[in-house]
Amino acid sequence: MQVKIRMIMGAALLGTIVAFSLYGVGRNLASASNNGFESDSYYEDHDDDEARKYRSSAAQDPIYVEECGSCHMAYPGELLPAGSWRKIMSGLDDHFGENAELDPDTRQSVEDYLVHVSKAGGYRKLQRNLGGQTPLRITELPYFVHEHDEIPRRLIEGNDRVGSLSQCNACHQGAEKGHFDEDDVVIAGFGRWDD
Repeated sequence: MQVKIRMIMGAALLGTIVAFSLYGVGRNLASASNNGFESDSYYEDHDDDEARKYRSSAAQDPIYVEECGSCHMAYPGELLPAGSWRKIMSGLDDHFGENAELDPDTRQSVEDYLVHVSKAGGYRKLQRNLGGQTPLRITELPYFVHEHDEIPRRLIEGNDRVGSLSQCNACHQGAEKGHFDEDDVVIAGFGRWDD
């Protein structure tokens, strides 16, 4: 009788292990079919948990990276709403004091890419409370301001290795890949930041 119970318990344990293994394989296959990104419903249900990850960052458009990333960090497109990207792209002749004009086809390609990924909504928190505004700077977004208001200005503006909050990659080493986890912040010239 004990042998039979042990066999039943062993089979149940083995069945559980197989089920969890198949579940993991299925999740990996589903993730691979989405080019490594979770489904839209996943992001809708897990906005708080996934707030620091951006879907476009792992698959940024090479034209965008080449044209925009040659002068500054190629910011993930979800950081601003579509209207902001349209406004930025329509004013490249005076792009924050610089002439960043592109030929019309390249400009349209970059704008289409940024507008498309901005609508993906991978980081909805940044775009909350805008009230229809179209900010031109990520650093002007209410959520961004809230998340950075505890950092002493001397660690940003007074730090020649950072300079301004627009230099995301000075503190967020994974910024260009869309990783902004506050647990991984290391302020250049200062060290790990823990609020």
